[in-house]
Amino acid sequence: MIYVHGILIVIFSIYTGWMLALIFGWLRLNNNKRTSSNTRNSLSVLIPYRNEQDNIPLLLKSLSDLQYSIEAVEFIFINDHSVDNSAETLMLGLLNFPFPYKLISLEEKIFGKKRAIEAGVIEAAHSVIVTTDVDCIHSKNWLQEINILIDSGSEFIIAPVINKKRPGLLSNLQQIETLLLAGITVGSTKLKTPLLCSGANLSYTKSLFNKLQPYKNNYNTLSGDDMFFLEKIIRKDDCHVEICANSIVETEGAKSFTEMVSRSVRWASKSSKLEMSLSTVFGAIVLIINCSILFMTVLIILDIDSIVFFIKLCAVKTIVDVLFLVLLANRYGRYQTIIYFPIMVVFYPFYLFIVSLATFFSSPGWKGR
Repeated sequence: MIYVHGILIVIFSIYTGWMLALIFGWLRLNNNKRTSSNTRNSLSVLIPYRNEQDNIPLLLKSLSDLQYSIEAVEFIFINDHSVDNSAETLMLGLLNFPFPYKLISLEEKIFGKKRAIEAGVIEAAHSVIVTTDVDCIHSKNWLQEINILIDSGSEFIIAPVINKKRPGLLSNLQQIETLLLAGITVGSTKLKTPLLCSGANLSYTKSLFNKLQPYKNNYNTLSGDDMFFLEKIIRKDDCHVEICANSIVETEGAKSFTEMVSRSVRWASKSSKLEMSLSTVFGAIVLIINCSILFMTVLIILDIDSIVFFIKLCAVKTIVDVLFLVLLANRYGRYQTIIYFPIMVVFYPFYLFIVSLATFFSSPGWKGR
């Protein structure tokens, strides 16, 4: 039993050390002074869509409220073979859209989000690309914040994505998860070792995209347009990567537990196609630490004397997690999620275990594919 305890101490120590490093990276963000920019860089915003007729009206309302020069931005909507009324809904909504826009439809034998982004980049009139998703809501200063970093010479700009505020247990558990993912995204990037990024809030130069060709050899993977690009960026030592923590994008959470699991399985399925060592290692650590918690519950049944050891390990992990969550909740106005954290502590190990099994035994689908 002593050997088992020793292994668990090592696992929890690695996790705690890594989380403290991410917290340090997050605090470095708060110490950085931001300067406003009087210039308006020209941006091409790419928005691929497939079967999104219900989300399009809210998206267009969000984009219409953006504070950015009309002359300095264009929006490119790329239809990935929608079979609902998305195209018609979009056309109707664009009648009063204040910004310039283009409409593209993928050719019959070309499909998928990666192909849609490539088509958008080809059509883009400007040298800086911004990508987002249809189920997102954007802060009014979304593009302004990105613009500041473009002035600093950033070639690849990562920004956080968090779930919209919604009532209910499932919604708040998902908000905790996305808050922590946002924290990992910001903290790791500030430490110059980016682990995550999201295509719902990403920016890069057109020349960088054309040079790296990030989707080559991985078109058949349903998701991962963002992480495959990040993988290429990490291999390129001279690329200026920056984090834009104030450029906020909110997205819809899953409406049911089954949808939540399905979404996580889809995200997890792309991990096997990636070669990013640090990101893979961190994901493995998170999985192992949560599986260890499940293991320790069994350990207590077999050896009741282990309960004190179990409590001490979990207490250290929980303190670090709560500290990180409080910092994130304060930054992004998600205070209500903190009261749900005790439930998350119990729920998440079982949830990750279910996702792991589902990833191993099933093939993820997306939008009817």
